[in-house]
Amino acid sequence: MWQVVGQPKAITLLERSIEMGQLSHAYLFVGPPHVGKLTLALNLAQAVNCGAAASPCGECTSCRRIAAGKHADVQIIGLISEEKREIGIEQIREMQTAASLPPYEGRHKVFIFDKAELLSHEAANCLLKTLEEPSPQVLLVLLTARESALLPTIVSRCQRVELRPLPVTLIKEALIEDYGGICR
Repeated sequence: MWQVVGQPKAITLLERSIEMGQLSHAYLFVGPPHVGKLTLALNLAQAVNCGAAASPCGECTSCRRIAAGKHADVQIIGLISEEKREIGIEQIREMQTAASLPPYEGRHKVFIFDKAELLSHEAANCLLKTLEEPSPQVLLVLLTARESALLPTIVSRCQRVELRPLPVTLIKEALIEDYGGICR
């Protein structure tokens, strides 16, 4: 079950890609902050590693471990501390080492780059190697609110998925559905 709200085009694109076995090796999820980019990326990681027929099921071991942030084959790469202002080259090198190994508990290794626009110049150039020579069982998902801050060569090697801002009424409906009368 896809948990992102109000992004049917993005979900349909990803579902069809999975069903037809035509998953891209890299996706660029573009949209304003708090629109569901990370939720969609985690749902995609669940979908490619889910053991159920209708994926992501949210119930199998893989789906639950990914949701809890405990799946060995799914990593979120971002700022390592509040003092850091960018994603560094060492983080990319560690990802490349992990990507060179086969999946441990799932079918795919998924690396999610939160705030990809914060990649240092060196880190971005280092990431290009992985984007140009993808391993078959590795999926890269870059999340950004500022696509223009990424190197054009990175953008060109990813399938772009745009997430649009949600209308307030849709947000209200989702909150009421999830949290009942608390938000009335």
